[in-house]
Amino acid sequence: MTRLILVRHCTTICNEGGVLSGLTDSKLSEKGKLQANKLTEFLKNEKIDKIYTTPFSRTKETVKNLAKIKNIQIEESDLLNEINFGDFEGLSFKKIEKDYPKEFEKMIKEGFEYKYPNGESLIDTFHRIKNQIDIILEQNKNKSILICSHGGTIRNIISYLLCSDYKYHWNFRVDNGSITEIEVNNNFAVINKMNDTTYFKL
Repeated sequence: MTRLILVRHCTTICNEGGVLSGLTDSKLSEKGKLQANKLTEFLKNEKIDKIYTTPFSRTKETVKNLAKIKNIQIEESDLLNEINFGDFEGLSFKKIEKDYPKEFEKMIKEGFEYKYPNGESLIDTFHRIKNQIDIILEQNKNKSILICSHGGTIRNIISYLLCSDYKYHWNFRVDNGSITEIEVNNNFAVINKMNDTTYFKL
């Protein structure tokens, strides 16, 4: 059995501003830094064999201190990145709707198939992440793996492991700093914990 601990990075400046930040290297806000400290305290006694993050500071900063405590070298993977919002990086959906109304209509109409200008579609992202998770599971059988990544990435991982399809992507809530735990045994996945942020209050 392989255990996946999926952590969404803690709150960033872009999160607080309500703008898209797939490949934007947004830093943790003051709230996010406090969350990261509480996350470290909460997970420090958990069995963790390996830690993966994306190359962005928001994921690395979220688990940096935990990795030090565990004496684990973080492995970065850009294949676990958030969706690439392309030309819409740094914009809010309200801004897109106001300044690019035709593109916004197209976004709503095409749904999962919509590709952001010079970016990705959700389907593109799903397959990129699916392939990387297959590799991670193959390389880490019977281990406990922490992956600190992004909201869309974690929804894609859950969708893939539970139903091998992207269509349930938006059925999963993944808050900043949340912990989702999945056990995978012979390609059968069970969720033990979902979107847990109770440690914020500890």
